[in-house]
Amino acid sequence: MSRRTGQHILFWGVYYIICLYNELFINKSYSLNPTFSMFLVSSLAVFLLLIIKVIIVYYILYKLLPTWVEDKNIVKLLAKGLLSILAGVFTIRITIHLFIWPYLYEDTTTTLNFLALLARFFYSLLDMFQIVGAAVCIKLYKLRVESIKKEKNLILERSRAEVMHLKSQTNPHFLFNTLNSIYSLARSKSEQTPDTIMRLSKILRYTLYDSEKKTISIGEELKIIKDYIELQQLRFGKRIEIKPNINIDSEFAQVAPLLLLPIIENAYKHCDENNAVIIFDLSLEKNNLNLRTLNPVSKKEVTSHGTGLQNLRRQLELLYKEFTLYYSLKEGLFVLELTINLNTYAGNELFDIGG
Repeated sequence: MSRRTGQHILFWGVYYIICLYNELFINKSYSLNPTFSMFLVSSLAVFLLLIIKVIIVYYILYKLLPTWVEDKNIVKLLAKGLLSILAGVFTIRITIHLFIWPYLYEDTTTTLNFLALLARFFYSLLDMFQIVGAAVCIKLYKLRVESIKKEKNLILERSRAEVMHLKSQTNPHFLFNTLNSIYSLARSKSEQTPDTIMRLSKILRYTLYDSEKKTISIGEELKIIKDYIELQQLRFGKRIEIKPNINIDSEFAQVAPLLLLPIIENAYKHCDENNAVIIFDLSLEKNNLNLRTLNPVSKKEVTSHGTGLQNLRRQLELLYKEFTLYYSLKEGLFVLELTINLNTYAGNELFDIGG
């Protein structure tokens, strides 16, 4: 039995018990002289009326409501719903007067005038409105919850696709720049070419495979950054010097991949190559990451910053709830400052959809 079927059975079971209780203890004969035969008769009577209510409720829920969701014609829905309820009420009153009273309760002496009949009709009408209203409210609530979930999943799917797209834009930069480094070494027939290729393979493995992970330890990220720095030092030699200052309290702290590496790549890419110094300060304390880079920029690179860092900012917006990214260019120096509260990583929900 499915969960949905169990919920329906529970709903109608509770409603049946309530109706049976009311029928038994409103009945003076049962209150004064409760008998098992009277209990069975009342149980059957309530069950017969319940069948009529179930038919009307499910007709409205699964026949009328879907048409309203499709065409949004509220007037047509209300008219059909009202007619369905009235048909159910007439069926209930006919069943009571022509079958339940004379055959179950064996009461053939009761005669009712018009006002008494009208009063009982309105009583059954209100009773039908109550059960239909409760069922419709539950159905509409469930539809709304499902709609919110679907909308949320669509937003997450779009966000995830955007993150992967931004990463796919970042990966080629590393490949092209490191290939340029190896090309320079190969032309000079350097003995360091094999080691350089090995470092490149590590970077490629990271950008192609590890970048697909939700998070990676900052220790692994720093190893890749070290390989990348050594590649660049082989390429630029003494023309560019980097001064890393790293102070972290845990190598196992988790960070989204391809967030820190593009920053150091950006510093090299736009750095003035004439005896320049790149400052790379990284600290991590209690999952609060702080990164600061500073590099001189040549005149031809003054307006070339932007796209890569805009991609980085968008990834941060999608992956972390608390972060700041600030960068500026002043008097030939490019300064970048990044802070991230790693505890506010939101990518688990982003990457777990459909899982």
